[in-house]
Amino acid sequence: METPPEETQSPAADERGIIATLRDPITIVLVAAAAMLVTVYYHGPDIRFLPVWAQMARLNWFGLNFICLFIVPWILAKYVLKRNLRDLGLRGGDWRLQLKYGAFFGGLVIPAILIASRMQGFQFYYGQYGWAYENLPLFIIFMAGWALYFFAWEFFFRGFLLQVLGERFGTAAIVLQTLPFVMMHFGKPETETWSAIIAGVALGWWAWRTKSFLGPWVLHWLSSAVMIVAVLWWR
Repeated sequence: METPPEETQSPAADERGIIATLRDPITIVLVAAAAMLVTVYYHGPDIRFLPVWAQMARLNWFGLNFICLFIVPWILAKYVLKRNLRDLGLRGGDWRLQLKYGAFFGGLVIPAILIASRMQGFQFYYGQYGWAYENLPLFIIFMAGWALYFFAWEFFFRGFLLQVLGERFGTAAIVLQTLPFVMMHFGKPETETWSAIIAGVALGWWAWRTKSFLGPWVLHWLSSAVMIVAVLWWR
């Protein structure tokens, strides 16, 4: 008895499969995420048309992050993925649950930051903002820009990536968005990069449960602000 020949997929079918993959929301999100993260990682310092004081306050860096991690994903989500900002976590969510997670994670993180701020690696890295001693108004502008920066970050990781990937992979999206989040901490003190693994999962879980990235945004910004102020205080 002859064995029937194996069926092979036609080139046309392969081509249709490739096109379908490229149109898949997951493909679009991952490719866009890679492009935006590479851009902000390498090209923040390239923006030189701002005044010196604005560059000192890192408004060039904050602005590029806001464009790449909020504006571009928002446009992509609206016109390509057909999702609105509420779908991506820009909502208040359950405020009682927000407060519960905020108190729990804040109670763990803030004391740890105060202790870590005395470590040499953090003193060296965050000591670059020592100019704040001589220019408090500019430091306030810097902190406001820092808040805008973290708004874009939390929207990107705990909104855009988490919510869209979550439609396909469920809670596994918490881990998936943690991977690029941790990689964007390369170049910072090693302790902070290791802690980003825990932070990525914790903030992802928080955003997943509340369907909102606003709580993680506030805590992320507050944690960074406390670190910078504590380092400058000890110095």
